Formats: sequence, structure tokens, C-alpha cells
Amino acid sequence: MKKILLQIVFFLSATIAMAQTDIQFSILKAEADGVSASVTNALDLKLRQVFDRNGAGAADLYNVFAIEPTISVEKIISTKDGVVLDVPIAQGELVLIAKNIIDGAEYYSTSIELEGESLGSKDKAMKSMIKGIKVTDPAYKQFINTARKKIEEYYSTNCAFILQKAKALYNQQRYKEAISYLSAATANIPCYDQAYALQEQILAKLGTKPDTVIVEKVVEKPVVVEKVVEKPVVVEKVVEKPVVVEKIVEKPVPAEAPAAPKCEITISMNDLEFRILSCKGEPTQRRITIKAEYVNQNVNIANGDISLDVVIDDNGKELPRENKAVIANGSSYEWISMPARVNLKHDFYIVNYDHPIETISYMKLKVRNGYVEIRNLKVDW
Repeated sequence: MKKILLQIVFFLSATIAMAQTDIQFSILKAEADGVSASVTNALDLKLRQVFDRNGAGAADLYNVFAIEPTISVEKIISTKDGVVLDVPIAQGELVLIAKNIIDGAEYYSTSIELEGESLGSKDKAMKSMIKGIKVTDPAYKQFINTARKKIEEYYSTNCAFILQKAKALYNQQRYKEAISYLSAATANIPCYDQAYALQEQILAKLGTKPDTVIVEKVVEKPVVVEKVVEKPVVVEKVVEKPVVVEKIVEKPVPAEAPAAPKCEITISMNDLEFRILSCKGEPTQRRITIKAEYVNQNVNIANGDISLDVVIDDNGKELPRENKAVIANGSSYEWISMPARVNLKHDFYIVNYDHPIETISYMKLKVRNGYVEIRNLKVDW
């Protein structure tokens, strides 16, 4: 079981790492009127060779980035072969479209001219053109590089949509497709932290569901039980008369809960409750921990975002992303379950600050689909 789990984690971790290197593409079968299955199979095989040769072929069935090809014959021309025979030549084009099979986005397309002998049927002409495709043709390498660049640009400018779609795949338990969909989220896009945190959460979800169960065989061994014969023993019974003693029991008085720190809180949603429980500074760890409690009152929402978006210290300085965290590993974003009408607790952290902050002038948090603004929160050192 451990071996299988390690294989799953290794494969999916490699998929995440792909976001830092190269995007891979699956090849879709060409679909066009009048094109036979033998032609589409020949084109599929040739394009797989091209993309594998250029390090861009994807073997994973759950890969979401794909190439949609279309082949067509434009015209037939005649040329002289030697001095006697006219050899008909088919001229056509191959159109390649880089797209996403999940959301239908088309990132980039190109048209490549093809040529082959046209002896006999149209199928033979197309197969001749396909046979003439060279896997080392620089046009294909240029197409792959440009398509990858266009995908990165698309992810950068459509960050919110990408996260929304990935979360939808996660909620549908289509975990491997969600991992592949997020694989193009590189570190230079605005929502990289959220995408990375969601990828880690999906990996954790998959890691708790092994594919196989090991059943151990139980062999029963006979156990010899010795029979013990007890002999009666006469015991003199002594009866003691109980003495009533009055005992005074003091009822403990519960200690009062520490008062919540004073601050001003503004919540953007009417169906969301939020309050601060404490705000304590830890000088040895250079960390401030803000403990909060919230209630999701919307029964139609079962999970959502937790993020620490803005922090302004007592000098009026906005802290950078690396000083903010909502989980122990330092990420400023987390996607969690939020069952309705349940008191939920979450900790927010300010880490590696450059001076002890006496009062947090302003904080902006995202909880579920709403925003919480906190002003003048005093830090207890």
C-alpha cells in the first residue's frame, strides 16, 4: 500500500513541478467530414511522434492541455517526373490549435503547409502528405514554445476564473484533472499562492484514498486451557458499622474567559459572523497570532477561501506577502470546509516582522466569499 501511495504522490508532485518547467499536450483525433479513420490514425501517430520528439507529449489521461489538428487538401497540381510522366502533387495544410479541454479556451493556432503525391484516392493523397511531415521541422518547435507562452499569459490575466474552475473540479472530486488544470499556474501569476495551496490540498485528499487494500490471512492456533478446580475456603466475615462523616465540598468558580481585544470590525456579508478572540505577540518566534471565530450562516455554501490579503502596521506600512500567513507552512491562502451554522476557529499570523508591532492599524481578510476589515487591533505582548 505504501508503494502505491508513494507512486501516486510522486506522479502528482511531478505534475505540479511541470508548472515550473514545460506544459505538456495531449493529441486529439482529427474530426472532419470526408476524412477516414485510417487518415486520422496516421495523423495522430505522426503528431505524437512530433510532440514526443520536442518534449511536449503528454501520456496522462487526465491532462487538460490538448492539440486539435485539422488536415485538408487545397489543390492538386501536376509536375514533370523525368521527361515522360506527369506526377500529380497534392497541396494542403495542417491546422493546429492549442486548447483546454476543460473550459474550451483556445490559446494559439498555426497553419503548416503540406505536400505529397496524389496518386489514386484523396485518402492516399492525405496519407502521403502526413508521411512527408518531418518531426524535426522547426515550425512545430516554434508552435509549442508560442503555445506555452500564450497559456502562461492566459493564466496570468484570468487568474480568478482559473481558481474558480479548479475549485469546481475539486468539488466534483475530479482531483487529477484539477491538478493538471492548475499545472500552468507559475510563480509569476497573481494567484500563485492560492493555486499552490489548492494543489497541496488535492494531493492530501488523494493521499488518504489508497487504491488497494491489503488483507492479512489469519491462522488460528489451538490454545490449551487448563481446568482449575477451586476448593472452598471458609472466611470469617467481619462487618464494620459505617460512621457518617459530614464533608464540606467547595464548588469551584469557573474563571472568566479573557476579554476579546477591542477593535473595529466591518463584514461585507450579512450571512457571515466574525469576531477576534485574541491577538498575542511571540517575541522569540517573531510572530503575532490572531485567533478568530466565525460562523457561516449560508446553508448553500459548504466551503470557501481563507486568506490574509492586507496588513498595515502601526507605522502605516503595508507588509509584503511573505509576512502574512493563514496556515503553519506560511501560505497566505487556504481552501477549507465551512459547514453552515457551526462555530469555526482559524488562526492568522504575522511573521518575521521588522519591529514589535504595538497596534495593527488595518487588516483585510477574505472569509468564504466575503471580506472582513479590522482596524486598530492592539497586540498583547
